[in-house]
Amino acid sequence: MSEIDYIEHEGFVEEINPQHIKVRIVNESACASCHAKGACTAADLQDKLIDVYQSISNLSVGQKVMLLGKKSLAPKAVLLAYVFPLVLILATLITVFYVTNNELLAGILSLAVLIPYFIIIYFMRNRLEQTFSFSIKHQIN
Repeated sequence: MSEIDYIEHEGFVEEINPQHIKVRIVNESACASCHAKGACTAADLQDKLIDVYQSISNLSVGQKVMLLGKKSLAPKAVLLAYVFPLVLILATLITVFYVTNNELLAGILSLAVLIPYFIIIYFMRNRLEQTFSFSIKHQIN
């Protein structure tokens, strides 16, 4: 397992369920680790809860762990979240305007086409959660 192919995040076990483990990570922007962040309003720190679908018996709440995610999944996530919706909007806008020559209708339908797209994404959420998942690499003492 090459370290280059994975994204690593340090986190703390927040909750342990039979189905998954919730791990809290601190998502830092590039400027969050800067020495001048106290004087700057751009410093950005966010806590995020990550669901890990992995069963590890010797974990406890509050324990520090290292999360591992595949970098190869990033382009797929970008396609689903940004590229496909943009292509749908543009294709609908151009097609409807070409057929009807009505800008208002083309604009409304190009935005309305996103409703079924995101409904489909919503119903596929369980499959997507399994695909876009992190695993626990090791525990940190």
